[in-house]
Parts: sequence; C-alpha cells; structure tokens
Amino acid sequence: MDTEDKLSIRSYVADLLKSQITYLENQMESLVYDESIESLHHTRVMTRRIRNTIMVFADIIGKKRSKKWLSSLKKLTKSLTHTRDLDVQIQFLESELSKVSEQKLLAGLQRLLLRKQQRRDKKQIDVRESISSFEKENTLSEIKLFIESNPFEAENFVPPDSLRQIGLHNTDKLTKLCFSYVPFITSPDQTEALHNLRIAIKNLRYSVELFQPIFPELETYLTTFKKFQDDLGEIHDCDVWLKDLDNFLEKEKKRITEFYGQSGPFNFIKPGISYLTAEIKTRKIDIHEKFMEGWTEQFQNQFWTNLRLIFDHDQVL
Repeated sequence: MDTEDKLSIRSYVADLLKSQITYLENQMESLVYDESIESLHHTRVMTRRIRNTIMVFADIIGKKRSKKWLSSLKKLTKSLTHTRDLDVQIQFLESELSKVSEQKLLAGLQRLLLRKQQRRDKKQIDVRESISSFEKENTLSEIKLFIESNPFEAENFVPPDSLRQIGLHNTDKLTKLCFSYVPFITSPDQTEALHNLRIAIKNLRYSVELFQPIFPELETYLTTFKKFQDDLGEIHDCDVWLKDLDNFLEKEKKRITEFYGQSGPFNFIKPGISYLTAEIKTRKIDIHEKFMEGWTEQFQNQFWTNLRLIFDHDQVL
C-alpha cells in the first residue's frame, strides 16, 4: 500500500472513530449521572464497535497504538458485561411475573428476582469505578488526537482500491470463522458452537458496517446479520439462564437450610424455578428452530456469495 492510499484510508478511519467516540462519550455521561439501563447497554456495544474498528484498521492506525487502545477498551467492555446481563435478566423476570397468576409459582420467581436485584444494586458502584478508571487512561484523548491529525474531507474523498481489499480480507476471514462452527449448530444442545457463531457473526457485522459508507448496498446484509445475532443471542441467554437457575436452587437451598435448620421452606421456592426452567427450555428450542430456518433460507439465496461479490469487484462502486 502506497503512502497516499494509507493517508486517505487513515482519514476515513478517523471519521469512523469520530462518530463512534462522540456517541460513546454521550452514553458514558448518561450512564454515570442517570444510571440508565439503556446507556449501559449502548456504552458496552459501542466499546465493542470501536474495538472492531481498531482491529480491522490496526495496520493503518499503528500496531503499538492499537494494542494500547484495545486493551483499555476491552477492560471497560468486560467490566460492564455482567451488569448488563443482570439488567436483561431482571427485565425478563419482571415480564414473566406479569404473566404468572398461580400462587405456588410466585414465591420462587419473586425470590429469584430479589437476588438479581440485590446483585445489580451492588454492581452500580463497579460501573462508576470502571468509567472513572477508563477515563484516567486517556484512551479517548489519544483517539481524538489521532482524529484531529487525520482530517476527513468527504467531498474530496475517493475510496482507494486498497480500502476495498481490507474489507474483502476481513469479510473472508470472518466468514470462514463463521462457517467453521456451522457443522455443529443443527442441535440446540450445541451450546459452545452456537455461542461461538454468535460472537463471529457479531464481529462480522461490525466489520461490514465500517464499509457501508462506500457500499450502501450492504444495508440489507447488515439487517440479516442483526437477525442472526439476535436469535443466537436469545439462545445464549437461555443457556445462561439454565445454568443460573441450577446454581440458584443449590445456593438458595443451602441458605434456607442454614437459616431454618432444615430445608422444608425450600419447597415453596422450587415450583416457580421448575416452571421457569421448563419455559426457558421450550423457548430455546423454538428460537433455535427459527434461527435454523432463517439461516438455511439465506444460504439457499446465496447470501454469503453475494456478500463477497460486493467487495470483490475490480473497482470500488
């Protein structure tokens, strides 16, 4: 890649980062002052998107600089993930409780919700500390300096062919990773393969998004990726729930036994958890069937071949 192309792509990357950083800062501010559930979600998602931008264009940004930024952002993403998971679970439980009228089921569901809310309350302090720690690392200041040093002029920008090649390379690499899991996803019990495919599709979607400004036709593909990601995310949520419910029953029985000296009161909690376990197992099977139908349909429609053809042209469209 010649110097002129590299400078041109660097300005394009700077423009991508500019909008991402602005959005991240707004969400972080809302998260600290309003403790907004949605802001936490959007903050975490944007840290992932920024990380993806840096990884795709690490050679353009600079390997040393990229490594430092990625490490800082990854810590922030990780620190917010468990809190976000609790928010999702609390919302789900509140929804389930609104549907249940049988008294024998309420005790277990209400106790489970209480435990989740107690853990979530403790996590809010961690969220503030994570944001504070991230800000002290000056990662955003360094990214802003990179942006200022590489001004983007949209009216004069002509995408070099080397930018298309970066898109093609990353699309091929991540598509191959997705398909490495495909032989193992036909059963809803293939927890690890489905989880890995979800992560691979998410990364592919974020990578493809980076090239949408020069390939507007990618919009329909991004919509399909979002659908795949949502379905696989719901399946993963079910797997997490099933594991959590087993752990909850074990811990709650021990807690009750220690408090009362016997486990009898545990029988008032168990029916609600058994009900929820059965509901989640059924839900997982239904979502998996829906996902496989969509996946098969898109495969038959040459989705993956057509995606590659968008990048694999002699000239940037």
